[in-house]
Amino acid sequence: MIPTSVFANNNAISIFSIGAGFDRISNRLDYVSGTNLPLHFQDAYGQLLNVLLEKGYHFKSKELVKLSVNCFAIPLNKTSLLGFKSHELALLVAHENNCNFYILNENTTAAFNSLIENFSKSSDSHALNLDVVAFSTPNEIISESHGKEAKFAYKNTEGNTITLIGSSKRQVAIVQ
Repeated sequence: MIPTSVFANNNAISIFSIGAGFDRISNRLDYVSGTNLPLHFQDAYGQLLNVLLEKGYHFKSKELVKLSVNCFAIPLNKTSLLGFKSHELALLVAHENNCNFYILNENTTAAFNSLIENFSKSSDSHALNLDVVAFSTPNEIISESHGKEAKFAYKNTEGNTITLIGSSKRQVAIVQ
């Protein structure tokens, strides 16, 4: 058991400050405390806490967002040297009894938020009753890369491959 209150910080952000996409699905989100995560998430969560502490991230340990039984999101922020706060997202994803964590940088987080927002708007405008959360939530991670252009590719529960691409010039979500 990890004392998450040691790592938590009052300067944290909420999931809704990341963008309008999360506002659109607010009625579908559940919150979980880090200490109440399912057992198979505990090791990955402990490793994530160590990385967050080491890199100076702020978050609320009592507001992990349950996107699915296999995925939890943790909104993060970090203050730059110039005093600006980033809006990033950590994901805990379990697949086939293996749980890992991933930290999406600000641009990739913006692409993820745009995916949720645009899919939700499209579903609403065509009067479709589609499950936005199930569509956008990672079920299996395919790849992750960092650099000038960060990429995060995953499969959702419906088997679609979604690639989030984020750089200072563009934030894109590609669905295949």
